[in-house]
Amino acid sequence: MSLRVLFLNLLGTDIYNDHRKALLQGHVNPDTELVIRNLEGVPKTPFLPSPALFYNQYFHAVIDAEKEGFDCVATSCCADPGLKDAKELVNIPVVGPFEAAVRAVPSTGGRLSIISPLLNSGGGELENMPDSVNWARERAREYGALEYVASVRSAPAEHPSNEDAVRLFQDDPDLLRQIVLDNMEVSIERFGLEQARLAVVEDEANVLFFSCAFWGGMLESVANTVPAVVLDPLFTVVKYAEYAGSLAKFH
Repeated sequence: MSLRVLFLNLLGTDIYNDHRKALLQGHVNPDTELVIRNLEGVPKTPFLPSPALFYNQYFHAVIDAEKEGFDCVATSCCADPGLKDAKELVNIPVVGPFEAAVRAVPSTGGRLSIISPLLNSGGGELENMPDSVNWARERAREYGALEYVASVRSAPAEHPSNEDAVRLFQDDPDLLRQIVLDNMEVSIERFGLEQARLAVVEDEANVLFFSCAFWGGMLESVANTVPAVVLDPLFTVVKYAEYAGSLAKFH
């Protein structure tokens, strides 16, 4: 029997939907129906806005997904905003990338390094950016997984300025998406690879989680370079969604 999985981009725009559909379709089982959606009624920006601006729409999207017969909802943001509350609203699993990563650690080695982006951007009100990587330790503590965390490291990444983002979002959203993704790929090559190597050598990590959805599909060079399990933020959460959905549906 097939599964229906909704992957929910916690953004008010669809500019990443086709890109993520192309990335994820090959990583789900052939009989899994994967649907990609963004949120409606939240600020139309290319980046994640403040969670306070999308919680209500997010929760309604989860409720609607259950009504439509989806077996699980996977979300895109690696900070798992609002995930605990979303789970309490429905009787189907709702999962996030960070949750998926820490739940995978015991079966993949048991010592995790989290690599998070520190974004250099003029995004202002367009983008909700943490000012440090401490959020990752706080999230691991909430999940009772802090004992698995060997380290939290950062890989700086550039995003377009506020002015450029606004202009391109209106005039050429495809170009804006490509600029954002190209910059994230540059951050992997310039900083992420070295941080991954240091995590293995200095922190004795054997599992690496790159904790930004914009890094999804970009980690092959890391996996080919360091002797560790590399958890892609997008691939990991959809596989975990299939697992959680199948347990709930076929128990």
